[in-house]
Amino acid sequence: MKRNTIRSITLEILLVLTLFQCSCSDEKAGPKTEFSYVPFPPKPVRELTGEEKKLLERDDFVKIEPGEFFMGSHDKEIGHQANETVHRVRITKPYYMGVSEVTIDQWNMLQPEALKRDEKFFLPDDLKELIIRLKKESESKVKIQPNPLALNPNDPVYTVKVLEQVVLTLRNKLEKNQEAKKKKQSVLWAPVSIQGFLKKLENFIRARKFLPLTDVSYPQAKSFCWRRTEQAWQAKTIPKDMVFRLPTEAEWEHACRAGLKGVCGLEEGDNLSGMNANINGGKKEFIIGETPYLINQKGLVSVGVSKTKYPANAWGIHDMHGNVYEWCYDYYEAYPVDSLTIDPMGPVRGKERVLRGGSFLSTAHGSRSAARHSVEPSWRGSEIGFRLVLGYPL
Repeated sequence: MKRNTIRSITLEILLVLTLFQCSCSDEKAGPKTEFSYVPFPPKPVRELTGEEKKLLERDDFVKIEPGEFFMGSHDKEIGHQANETVHRVRITKPYYMGVSEVTIDQWNMLQPEALKRDEKFFLPDDLKELIIRLKKESESKVKIQPNPLALNPNDPVYTVKVLEQVVLTLRNKLEKNQEAKKKKQSVLWAPVSIQGFLKKLENFIRARKFLPLTDVSYPQAKSFCWRRTEQAWQAKTIPKDMVFRLPTEAEWEHACRAGLKGVCGLEEGDNLSGMNANINGGKKEFIIGETPYLINQKGLVSVGVSKTKYPANAWGIHDMHGNVYEWCYDYYEAYPVDSLTIDPMGPVRGKERVLRGGSFLSTAHGSRSAARHSVEPSWRGSEIGFRLVLGYPL
């Protein structure tokens, strides 16, 4: 009996000591607050060479440094939705965000003829005058096929390709008229007048080409990324370890906020309207903050490095609010409740992909930095486009 009693007491003491040691080790380790689910271990990032760093010195992408930020919005933010729970995110690798959304011109440069975009449109009034004048001249001469000048200026039958043929016609006419003027021959159309029309036409074509691409599905956007990557690898214009891809939802919001904690990444982060973004700002209830004018552009605006309509955010990125919704890499799901997530990239499976940024039809509430949207990956809408990231593979 005594031996059993001693053995029992000894076991109880050992059990207490074990529990005490476990509790001490847990206190030393601290609470587990970090969360990062990936189905495979991430690859370490090597140091880039001097030549590779020079390849990344470009005007069309902005470097985003690693760091932490609060993703989502507080329930007191104007326009806040339940799916925007605030949580801390850490991004551990640098990436380069496209200054502008992918344009029609960029898309067409990588596509075979059958997949190029060249939608028909109405001509503005100043170009109608040009076409009418050219049409009258062409009707009195032998017709040449294809003859873009025979088209009705009032019909929506014009494309960029057709107008590029008109440019060639104008240049030929300008050359002939300048030769005639040198010979002191009379001309019906002064070279100065032709040059004026030519400049208007070229500016219009350039604006059409630099409209953001729309009606593009998630798989199409992803395919474009790989085409662009393969082309860049072959030309050796990007580091061999990096690719063009879609941004993760966290990367997108981090770049959009540009270090601000307000409703948007523009100015002080408190005002979002048709004055500083291409959104539907035509009514007071559609905007956030104060503005002297209510503006609704009612359509896409051209983007690009050389000419932009709206100001960039503090990090030099344009049109992250409005213009077009932008595809992100992630499948859509509720945010994790953990206090810190590291390099989040969404779940490995799902039914819908994330869209960010709002569009020219969206109000300021739906175009905030934290605003989340999602649709099926196959969806192609007139308000949906995408923006590239130059970064490491996910």
